[in-house]
Amino acid sequence: MLEEKDWDILLKRIKNGKCTPFLGSGACSEKISVISQIANEWAEEYDYPMEDSYNLARVAQFVAVTEEDEMLPRDEICNRITELSKEVTPKYFETPDEIHGVLADLPLSVYITTTYDDLMVQALKSRGKTPIQEICRWNEYLIQRKPTPSDFDPTPEKPLVYHLHGCYKIPESLVLTEDNYLDFLVSISKDQNLLPPRIQEAFTGSSLLLIGYKVTDWDFRVLCRILDEYLEISMGRKHISVQLVPGNVSETHEEKAQKYLDRYFEYLHIQVYWHDCCEFAKELKTRWEAFNRDITRIDTENRRPFPIKEKADKVSILFLAADPTNESRLRLGEEFREIQEKLKLAKFRDRFTLELPQLSVRPSDISQALLDTQPQIVHFSGHGTPTGALCFEDLTGKAHPIDPDALAALFEQFSGQVNCVVLNACYAEIQAKAIAKHIKYVIGMNQAIGDKAAIAFAIGFYQALGGGRSIEDAYRFGCIQIQLHGIPEYLTPVLIKKDQS
Repeated sequence: MLEEKDWDILLKRIKNGKCTPFLGSGACSEKISVISQIANEWAEEYDYPMEDSYNLARVAQFVAVTEEDEMLPRDEICNRITELSKEVTPKYFETPDEIHGVLADLPLSVYITTTYDDLMVQALKSRGKTPIQEICRWNEYLIQRKPTPSDFDPTPEKPLVYHLHGCYKIPESLVLTEDNYLDFLVSISKDQNLLPPRIQEAFTGSSLLLIGYKVTDWDFRVLCRILDEYLEISMGRKHISVQLVPGNVSETHEEKAQKYLDRYFEYLHIQVYWHDCCEFAKELKTRWEAFNRDITRIDTENRRPFPIKEKADKVSILFLAADPTNESRLRLGEEFREIQEKLKLAKFRDRFTLELPQLSVRPSDISQALLDTQPQIVHFSGHGTPTGALCFEDLTGKAHPIDPDALAALFEQFSGQVNCVVLNACYAEIQAKAIAKHIKYVIGMNQAIGDKAAIAFAIGFYQALGGGRSIEDAYRFGCIQIQLHGIPEYLTPVLIKKDQS
């Protein structure tokens, strides 16, 4: 079972659009549940000789080989889903335990599915949204098809539904047989750009919600191989898997399977929810509605929503990060974890609130994050240019430099709220001086700074803050921490105060 703190984290990330659902075969409605039926039917029809007649990928492989027709099982799957889809109407998604309808009500921009149906698309349309569908182009046939424009920026009103293992409307796109899964993995491994930037960002920059998977299924096993790589750089966010235990095991083995998955997922920060999708859907719907009622009330004078629980007695810290794909890679995840750890262990930890980190930050994300979190301390970690510009990301994940004057103008709008800005990026002193015209304390770097020195400075700075020291003291502690690590860059950080800019 998920603990209250797990639900709290999940609901907050959904509200901020930092959650990405992954839908597996167990999330299909019974009206369109081809996967659970067709393997056994094929095993009987084609005289499958092995005992695992429930294993669709293996049975489909057998059919494709014995019938000497690789497309035969794919075509049959697509025909079944086409017929069953006719029975699904918009009214179906109104039931409180229908997972697609519940997910469609959430303010999310990206949905990823390893199922072959388009139920998620239909659910979103039933809510008046305009979803865009895209498939993973893992084979030569799919590469030739016209893709969605790379500059498409999904929103909750116009979300992206990404079919990782294909869609029934394009039989050639299905990842179905064992050979298909192996070819799919090889393609993903050989071409890092096979997954669009917006999908890679969803993997690394949000909490993942895995729904309807079984440990024995090929779609789950392949997905784990992909996630294993991406979650290493996902800043240690917590993720949730609504996990289904195989139906053909005893209660004893079922318990062992649960323990195995709990241990397997632990290092990936994945929390397992041991119930079926209907139960999870009902609980998610109930909690989401209660969450929205409890955290927001309407200011009748200004007609603006604002949180009930004020944070005036705490110092809010906002961590912003950008690591464009065309720049050298930085250890931003380690930096955030060190800050989180030092504040968690600090004597005065109750005085601080470390907000959910904002990653792969684009220009439009900066002002939104400042408005949403209302921080007193803003920490940026990433790249800077010799001209003083900070590098954020564009829609394709590449560097988008922002000139010092533009960012300074933005911080001027928050001069009554933000007290300190930390720019942990190369050549950020120029930007720091521009921002310091409006903000009391700004820290920048007067030259290029290495990963180790940047992380060491963050450690010392937040250790001191958590210990009750002032901003100026914390700055000095950060420089000393670089010295203690034996790094000769302790003079690189520069503190600029408003009256000195």
